[in-house]
Amino acid sequence: MKSLASVLFASALVVAAGGIAGCENTQSKLDNKGGTGGGSLEERLAKLEADNAKYHDELEWLNGIYKQQKAQQQAQEDNEPDPNATFAVDIAPDLKLGQVEGPPTACVTLVEAWDFA
Repeated sequence: MKSLASVLFASALVVAAGGIAGCENTQSKLDNKGGTGGGSLEERLAKLEADNAKYHDELEWLNGIYKQQKAQQQAQEDNEPDPNATFAVDIAPDLKLGQVEGPPTACVTLVEAWDFA
């Protein structure tokens, strides 16, 4: 929240000081349309602080949801297997039943699975 207030305060100071170098200091179509246009620096700063206070609870609520979703995502990533992991498959029962092709001493075993629903 403090960083948002700092950015808003810095923006208000830049505007009050005459804007950014090279920018024209003319009326915009957006001036006086519910924005902070017009008024002294103190009035504009007070309005920004009031808006910040008004939306404080909502922003804290959104921040809590963000942290919760981030924790769920991290937990989900922690439960996923390593993509570089090697898994062993017990093929001894299949060897006993003769459900294999090729020599049983092969270095690589391909496992096929079928599901007839």
